[in-house]
Amino acid sequence: MSRDMARFVVLGPVGAWLGPVEVKLGGPQQRVVMAVLLLRRPFPVPAEDLVAAVWGERPPPSAVNQLRIYVHRLRRALEEAAPSSEPLIESVGSGYRLRIADGSLDLAVFQETVSAGQRVLRTDSVRARALLREALALWQGGALAGLPGAWAQAQRLRLEQGRLDALESAYRAGLDTGAHDDITAEVSQVVAEHPLDERFRELLMLALYRSGRQAAALEVYAQTRTLLAEELGIEPGPDLRRLHERILRADTGLPAPAGAFGLGADGEHPVAGGKDLGAGGKDLAAAGSGAAARDHSGPAAGRALVVPAQLPYDLPVFSGRRQELAELADVAEAGRHGGTGTVLCVVAGSAGVGKTAFAVHAAHGLARDYPDGQIHLDLHGFDAHESPVPPGRALRSVLEAFGVPADRLPDDVDARAALYRSLLAGRRVLILLDNARDSRQVRRLLPSSPGSLTIVTSRDQLSGLVVRNGAHHLRLEALSAAEAHGLLVRRLGAACVDADPAATALVVERTAGLPLALALVAARAATRRVTGLTAIAAELREVPVTLDALSSADSSLDVRSVFSWSYEALSPGAARLYRLSSLAPSPGCSATALAALAGLPVPRTRTLLDELTAAHLVDEPEPGRFVSHDLLREYAAELLAAHDGTDAPAAAFRRMLAHYLGTAYTAARTLWVNLPPLELHPEAAEAPVADVADGERALAWFAAESESLPHLVERAGAAERCERQTWQLAWSLMDHLQREGRWDEQIATQHTALDAASRAGDRVGRAHALRNLARACAQAGRLDEAQHHLTDALEVFGELGDLVGQARSHGNLALVLTRRGEHAAALPHVHRAVEQFRAAGDRVGQANALNNLGWTYAGTGAFPEALRYCRQALDLLRDAGDRVAEAATWDSLGYVHHRLGDHIRALDCYRRALGLDRQLGDDYNGAETLTHLGETKLAMGDAEGAEEAWNTALSVFDDLDPEAARRVRALLSGLPAGPARATVASGAGSVLDAQGV
Repeated sequence: MSRDMARFVVLGPVGAWLGPVEVKLGGPQQRVVMAVLLLRRPFPVPAEDLVAAVWGERPPPSAVNQLRIYVHRLRRALEEAAPSSEPLIESVGSGYRLRIADGSLDLAVFQETVSAGQRVLRTDSVRARALLREALALWQGGALAGLPGAWAQAQRLRLEQGRLDALESAYRAGLDTGAHDDITAEVSQVVAEHPLDERFRELLMLALYRSGRQAAALEVYAQTRTLLAEELGIEPGPDLRRLHERILRADTGLPAPAGAFGLGADGEHPVAGGKDLGAGGKDLAAAGSGAAARDHSGPAAGRALVVPAQLPYDLPVFSGRRQELAELADVAEAGRHGGTGTVLCVVAGSAGVGKTAFAVHAAHGLARDYPDGQIHLDLHGFDAHESPVPPGRALRSVLEAFGVPADRLPDDVDARAALYRSLLAGRRVLILLDNARDSRQVRRLLPSSPGSLTIVTSRDQLSGLVVRNGAHHLRLEALSAAEAHGLLVRRLGAACVDADPAATALVVERTAGLPLALALVAARAATRRVTGLTAIAAELREVPVTLDALSSADSSLDVRSVFSWSYEALSPGAARLYRLSSLAPSPGCSATALAALAGLPVPRTRTLLDELTAAHLVDEPEPGRFVSHDLLREYAAELLAAHDGTDAPAAAFRRMLAHYLGTAYTAARTLWVNLPPLELHPEAAEAPVADVADGERALAWFAAESESLPHLVERAGAAERCERQTWQLAWSLMDHLQREGRWDEQIATQHTALDAASRAGDRVGRAHALRNLARACAQAGRLDEAQHHLTDALEVFGELGDLVGQARSHGNLALVLTRRGEHAAALPHVHRAVEQFRAAGDRVGQANALNNLGWTYAGTGAFPEALRYCRQALDLLRDAGDRVAEAATWDSLGYVHHRLGDHIRALDCYRRALGLDRQLGDDYNGAETLTHLGETKLAMGDAEGAEEAWNTALSVFDDLDPEAARRVRALLSGLPAGPARATVASGAGSVLDAQGV
């Protein structure tokens, strides 16, 4: 596929398309890697820069290995989307480079188009405006939307500044073309989002003045001066002051349309010279010619209908939510033009997420499209001091707002609802119903005629309105790091927020992106008149409970109190599950895991989870996976400690641990059939487990729980009466972590397992932990440590009389020795492994050991013996179902045939091995086989075939094994000099490093 057909997006959620196919870029951290490569193309990016972008200043020990895995997965995703394309990600030194054309990246197109517009700004305003608007249309929300971390936040701020610069140029071009009215509306929105950016206030004043609204322009200046004084203690800048002075004296040097500020053609004052218009676009007198002049039958007949304007105060420092605001505006516009009925939008989200502020801000922005009135009702659905407003009282308030006398109101609720619908028939009204408890409280308040908009906010999902009334559901999440930073800047000013970036980052992290929590922090900083957030961050560090640091005397603003209103509305079962959810892994877990935690059947747990998600105390970001943000988890933990003592949480944790152990053990044995059985802890043997009955589902479960599982081992190791579960869970994770190349995490996990087993005097657990720790050390190149731990493991397995454990340990010792090049010294260990597997009656283990024996003989140059033992291994494996070992044995046979000069047979063996590796999704061992296949191709005179095989292997090793990549590069570098027969005897083809041996 031509690169001209590729399209990459960073001005919004990071995405990639190769032709019509969208590339699956993976999870947030993997997308960060892609974003860094995109923003720094065409230059190579060092691995350490990528690590810093993904993990910040404190990367985990396995960061480099994880980075290689992310890059490998991105390469594979790009290749799957366009199989015939050249690789787009190439390795350069220790880093990587993305090779794409500038025209395929939306940011590059944006920058080029903006530059073109700015070049013609002075000579062709019409052309400049068209180009700049074309560039701005490329933005599909906030840049790098959804990406975590400080790097992404910094890039968002940088890119946002570029967007604002383009907006300024576009508005100046628009003013030059006379589009004053359009500019006024657009700039007003930008001013609301960036209230401290004086250049947009200057543009707004100029647009208003040129539209003939001198008084409104002067009012903008007055508001600006007040805001700057209150927020920053400064006066407006010189440009703004000069513009203000010129408008005051109606400076003729500021072009204004004919008739402005004087008499119109008919001798009357233009509208702009009179009363300032409200947000709805009309004053009450003007409304008399429209809605107020209409007569309707009923109690209000003969009376001019009042046009209410009840929207609450709109926060001047409101920030963020651009995507959600645009979504709500699109829904409202579609409803106005569709004419099929009233538009209903439910704005839902957890306590403190800013639903009311968002809805009020959105309503002010939309009010001009609903000239027949704007209604606001607080329904007190979740309020500590007020009872929920019943529908009858709510209807009374609305009808009275439209001028219906109290003595003309029907007593019956349904009659009031009918009057309400009749009153609003044919009118365009915006109704904001705040803090609704449930659908029943809202349903009678919905107008029925087309053209109106109803916005409902609630902590409940109000799914009844979605199902029965066709409501559009708009869910508010916690703010992203960039949005949280922006909120603090709006409230405290950039100088204060950016004075100590580390402190600001901590504040954003500890407040979990909740607008309420951020507002409390900002208020505390503002009242203390601090110049930075250093002291606030120190308090958050020192106070062990973040909720204490976010407390307030006003219970309506206290984060803990606000959460309590949602909690107290729960049923007893849901309340208990919410408290226990604080024990679940922070990245989230399944309904089955929560059922185990609560000791309940899964169907009952799902019912309770429906209640918790409806109350937004627990989120379901993807189907079947549940999580709470940090502050809600902290609140749940407080409640757990207060209501459930110590025994109940400990028992709940053990139940959950049993689920994870049972599932991990089952998944591991599903994927790696050569794993020996364990006598699982009784609780795990009886626990409910996830469905991991086939390889695909087992892999998917490990992927979903990959971040949680090592942390669970650590938590189990610190818990009482969990020693056996600890080492068995670590045992079950060993091959998964190895497959992912997470050597450092393997070592840490097995150390925890060894400590737990030793503490409990569990010799079986100690033996397994020693052997697995040795395997992890060997993979990390720490061969001396590996040999020491294996010696200890052999001793313990010998004391236990465990022949299989001894055989596997001998096999691992042989691996350590062959990695040192001591093949002859390794032979006795492999022979011993074969004998012990045979004595134990373990045919699969014996087959693996025979293959390893053949491979070890090949390392000594004894190829006939190697061939004999590998064939014996293959005979035993044919009906065993161990495809991993079978693939390794075919690879060994290919290598031996190559060394014996039988290249045709060697190729056939390698192809069989590759076929099995690809079925298993085993990229690493497949790359090893490709390395050997390339050697055989070269020996047959096919240098081009060798180069192709080695380049394919290199693309894998660059991600997973730098040492192997170095060896393959050495092979490739030898190609121009002639067909040299190269050999790589590095352990490829051996499965000595598999747990099954």
